[in-house]
Amino acid sequence: MCFLPSSKPDHYWLSSCLGTMLMVMMLASCQRTEVEDQLVAEVFDKRLYASELRAMIPPESTADDSLLLWNAYVDRWIRESIMMHEAESNAPEDLEIDKLVQDYRASLLRHQYEKNVVETLLDTLINDAELQEYYQDNKSQYLLESTIVRCHFMKVPSNVSGDVVRKFDELWRKDRSDDEFTQLVDLCNRYATTFYLSDSIWYKLDLISQEMPEGAVNESVIRSNEVFQLENNDYYCFLKILEIKDRKEIAPLTYIQEQASKVILHKRKIALLEKWKEDLYERAYAQDNIKIY
Repeated sequence: MCFLPSSKPDHYWLSSCLGTMLMVMMLASCQRTEVEDQLVAEVFDKRLYASELRAMIPPESTADDSLLLWNAYVDRWIRESIMMHEAESNAPEDLEIDKLVQDYRASLLRHQYEKNVVETLLDTLINDAELQEYYQDNKSQYLLESTIVRCHFMKVPSNVSGDVVRKFDELWRKDRSDDEFTQLVDLCNRYATTFYLSDSIWYKLDLISQEMPEGAVNESVIRSNEVFQLENNDYYCFLKILEIKDRKEIAPLTYIQEQASKVILHKRKIALLEKWKEDLYERAYAQDNIKIY
C-alpha cells in the first residue's frame, strides 16, 4: 500500500507507488510464468501497461536498476502523453495530418532506397588522375586561410637520458638513410610526445607554434631560419622547415585532398541517382506502367 506524505509533492508518491508495484510484479513473475497485464498509469484517454515497461528493462538488470528504469520510463511517458494530448486538443482544424504522415513516410522510404542504391552501386575509389583533374579545374576555390608548412618536427621531454638526446641530435642533423630514418621513427615512438616526419603532409604553422616554446616560431622567423633546435625546462624541440605556403596562396592538392575527394564523391553520387531515376522511368515506360490521361 502507498501513502501520500503531506510534506512531499505528488511525483514522490507516484514514484513510491510505482516502485512498490514493480517489486510486487517482480516477485509475482518469479512465482508464475505469465503475469497478467496491469495498468500502470493513465493520462486522459491514454494508458500504459506493465507489459510495455517489462519490454524496456534488460533481463540482466538488478532490482535497483530495474526500478530506476521503470520510474524513468513512466515519468517520461506521462510527460509525453500530456504534451500529446495538448497538441491533439489544439491542432488546427485544417491540419491535414494524414497527408503529412504520408509525405513523411514517402520521404523516409525514398531516402532509404536512395541510400541503399548509393551503398550498393557507388564507386568510392578515386584515382590520382581524377584528383589532379579536379584540382586543376577548381584550385582557385581553395585559397589558404593561414600559413601552412611542410616540415619535420619532434618534441622530446627534457627528462630523457643524455644518450637518448645525443642519438636524436645525431639522427636529426644528418641526411638519413632508410635504416637511419627507421631508427629515428623508433626513437620518436618511444620518447617523443609529438612528432611529424612525413615529407608530403602540410600543417598549419599555428599548430607547430603551439608545440614550440612560446614566441619561438612565427611567420617572420621561419623565413630566415629553416632549422631550429630549441629547449626549455620541459622539452627539446627539433624543427626543420621544408616548404612554406602563405595565407591567400592556392592550397596544395595534398592539403585539400580529403575535401576534394568528398566533393568528387558527392558529384558522383548525384550523377548516379539521376541516372538511376532516369533508368527507372525508362523501364516503367517500356513496360507500359505509365498512364497519362
